[in-house]
Amino acid sequence: MKRIFIAGLMALLFAAAPAAASVKSFTFTFAGNDATATGIIDFEMSLLGNPGRNVFDTSAEKIYSTIGGPYAYYGENISGLVTALSVTVSGASNGNGTFHLGDFDGVLFDTSTLLGGMDLTRELTTQTTVGGLWGTNINIDNSSPPQSSTGDFQLFSMTLGNLAPNGGNPYELTTSGGELMTLTSFAAVPEPSTYLLLCLGLGVVGFARKMMRRQG
Repeated sequence: MKRIFIAGLMALLFAAAPAAASVKSFTFTFAGNDATATGIIDFEMSLLGNPGRNVFDTSAEKIYSTIGGPYAYYGENISGLVTALSVTVSGASNGNGTFHLGDFDGVLFDTSTLLGGMDLTRELTTQTTVGGLWGTNINIDNSSPPQSSTGDFQLFSMTLGNLAPNGGNPYELTTSGGELMTLTSFAAVPEPSTYLLLCLGLGVVGFARKMMRRQG
């Protein structure tokens, strides 16, 4: 009887678990000698090529995506990959402040050609791609934009009077004051449902133990 009671509680817990969200948030940090850029970006996961090279054109609201790896060029246009972006720059000689998706002309996100894709639930800079650690710039050619065998993450600012940081080489941003920053972290934001389920789970276990002691 006790086992049936506990099993019923656990079944209710799992039934309450929400489906995985299609939009997922990631935090990132670029750091240099003086300047830093910290931010958060939201991807529509159903459109994200992983493995693949994704370039989101914010002006046209299009994504140029390939699933073939860094040697392939951009393919079919698909709208809506990046749904939100916020970047805060500090410590720069010029260009400090917070910038949003409208301040950037494009976003590049490349998970390289790792078989099966990268684990986007963990810190990406600790994961190994076919060319080395993701987040480490290992150039493979003189293509434009530059490419790296380990993948890439860059932001490209609007050109006319914009103080937002701008990408150049893979995993790099440069402030409008000229300070170079390189990517140091990129990780998924835990969904609120994760914490909710943890609390529910602990509550169920505690309640079940209490009931078992009473019945024992």
